[in-house]
Amino acid sequence: MFISLNIKTQTNYLNQKNMKNFILIILVLLSSVTVFSQGNKNDFGGIKKNAISFTILGTTPVIGLTYERIVSNYVSLEIGVGLPSVGIGAKVFFGKIQEQKMMFNTGLTATYVDFGSGYLLNGNAVVIYLPIGLSYYGLKGFNFGVDVGPGLDTGNEDGIILIPYAGLKLGKRF
Repeated sequence: MFISLNIKTQTNYLNQKNMKNFILIILVLLSSVTVFSQGNKNDFGGIKKNAISFTILGTTPVIGLTYERIVSNYVSLEIGVGLPSVGIGAKVFFGKIQEQKMMFNTGLTATYVDFGSGYLLNGNAVVIYLPIGLSYYGLKGFNFGVDVGPGLDTGNEDGIILIPYAGLKLGKRF
């Protein structure tokens, strides 16, 4: 029994180490988006670049607030804090970002969740999510987004599992 516990502990250590490397790679990729978008940074057709939104799931797996910034005509970055999580993400739009138009997008989001030692949910996990969704930016700053897609949950005892995931965002652009 001691040997199996030791093997499981070593496996968990390797999973945590690999997950930290994976998150580092995601952070580098997300930050590189801003480097490639510097050429068209100033012209977004008068669209307000920043937004604060109330979110359910998505970047904040239960509820939370998300800050989003448009960094190019086709890309936005976001960071969210919520109950009990923190996350980052990027969205790539299939067409130029515009106001008063429903826009298709995809992206990548990584969220760290810490449930503590609760009765139903406990422990911590990293959820990597591939959102496919719709966004709408209104003229007076209204911000709406909804997406669904596959997620990878690292908090399972048996290793990383594939889960269905979704997100809803309502907010104000400024």
